[in-house]
Amino acid sequence: MRVVTMLHLEGDLDEPRDAAIRRAVARASDEVAGVRRSHLGRHYPGTVGGGEYTWDVLFDGRDPAALHQAAGLEALTAAGALRLDTVAFEPQHLAVPEPGIRDCVKRTLFLRVLPDTPADARDRFEHDMLGMPRYIDAIRNWAFSRADPELHPTPWTHVWEQEYRELRGLQVGYMVSPYHWGLVDGWYDPESPQRIVDTHLAHVYCPAAATILGWDA
Repeated sequence: MRVVTMLHLEGDLDEPRDAAIRRAVARASDEVAGVRRSHLGRHYPGTVGGGEYTWDVLFDGRDPAALHQAAGLEALTAAGALRLDTVAFEPQHLAVPEPGIRDCVKRTLFLRVLPDTPADARDRFEHDMLGMPRYIDAIRNWAFSRADPELHPTPWTHVWEQEYRELRGLQVGYMVSPYHWGLVDGWYDPESPQRIVDTHLAHVYCPAAATILGWDA
């Protein structure tokens, strides 16, 4: 089971607070049975709706609540963590053609398909999303999954993750791709009759020393 949490903080994030957050997350990861891998990434400037950190965890078990109940997370509150926005899921669509990627950029998108969206429209949306890596070479590794609210309650319906060799791969190779703007963007654009995705998104990206998506590939 994968668990992805975005940490929202209050106030300025200086070095002592950053160190306190990292200690709390490391302690929680060590205390909870079933945690196989854990990574905390501080977001680059320019991220939207996802707070200050992405916390990726790979579990053997199926109880993500245990992670957030760990004693180590009391320190997060002391350091000013206001909210933990968590999605849990079993990986569904995953490709890691570059497992040896180093010093990369990990991008995470939490999104919500609007209620009452017809199943066929949702299926076409997912098909188009899954087509992106075939047309956008900058995406080195990727995963696209439906959130599982039975594992952890969440308003989000999908998690879209990618790994890039550098920021330019995300900011240019991905964002200005004709496939992105010419096909996929219509699912998100409130001015498009095709749109089925809520305009409220969490779009974040952070540095990673090595692959995260390749943990369980």
